Amino acid sequence: MTTYSGLTPVNSNSLGTTFAQKGLLVKRNGANIEATDLKADIPVGVTIDESSRDAAGNLEAAADASVTIIPLSGVQYLTIHTAGLLTIGESIYVHNAGGVAGEKGRVSTTAVGAKFVGYYMGESYTSVSGDLIPVLCRSA
Repeated sequence: MTTYSGLTPVNSNSLGTTFAQKGLLVKRNGANIEATDLKADIPVGVTIDESSRDAAGNLEAAADASVTIIPLSGVQYLTIHTAGLLTIGESIYVHNAGGVAGEKGRVSTTAVGAKFVGYYMGESYTSVSGDLIPVLCRSA
């Protein structure tokens, strides 16, 4: 088992959805782990890899898949939705995907009504939607 940011990863096979990339925020929904979808969702961790694939290389169905997650603690690389200039210390929030599959689990710089995730901890950088950015995570 490897470690990531000094924390021990956890495999979850109780998925409500599959994860096509790493760096996505996850929440608990009943007994399942899913990507955050609404800005008021409370993330419990972040994916450090995509969910499992079958022998043909396709993502397995959620009922058969597993994903490795890590708690939101320390500096984690999260997938950003918002494109634009980021500067060190900028506040990062849960993105409001509103059901759009490709946007679930991402973060943004839009604060209105959104759960706070942490602070951007990189050099000044113009992000592109889908980039992984370093975020000093705080409890939501």
